[in-house]
Amino acid sequence: MNRAIVIVSMVALGALALGRARAQEGPGLSKDAEAELKAWMELGKTGPEHAQLLRAVGSWTVEGKIWMEKGNAPLTTSGKAVFTSVFDGRYVRQEYECSMAGMPYGGIGYVGFDNASRRYQQTWLESNGTGILVLTGAETAPGKEWTFSGTRSGPGGKPCKQRVVVKYVGDDKQVIEGYADDGRGEMQCMELVYTRSK
Repeated sequence: MNRAIVIVSMVALGALALGRARAQEGPGLSKDAEAELKAWMELGKTGPEHAQLLRAVGSWTVEGKIWMEKGNAPLTTSGKAVFTSVFDGRYVRQEYECSMAGMPYGGIGYVGFDNASRRYQQTWLESNGTGILVLTGAETAPGKEWTFSGTRSGPGGKPCKQRVVVKYVGDDKQVIEGYADDGRGEMQCMELVYTRSK
């Protein structure tokens, strides 16, 4: 991690801790600082968007299709996923593992809702890569569908646009569709069907 970012983060955390301590002491904190502290505390509260994310918490079986090229038959995959709540429901973590083309694959993802930007945010790390995919999104059908987008680097650093659509079919089934565009036009590259384990 960039050293400057680490230093700035440590200073910010220290200032926040000091502000909280002074707020508990009472006098000594300006009204502007108190108002700012209250605003930060408000941003840390969970709301209905976070509750929606918690619907995924639990264990799931996964059946999937992966397309490498347009018009070709997809590879099939099967696996399992476990979703857990993180930091009192502020985020949801997914641990995913499967076998694809006879090779093991693992992924870890986090999803949350940022009260400040009013956007959903998602990260994805995988066992066969070294980059971290970062996506932002919005609810595109109330309680049923969310669409995320971002860009990752491919071979030679070539940018590849990513779009992920998460659909709920009741509380016990999710369908996740993945689309990619490396400059040759968008194509569907993934469909994963999650079924809640009973």
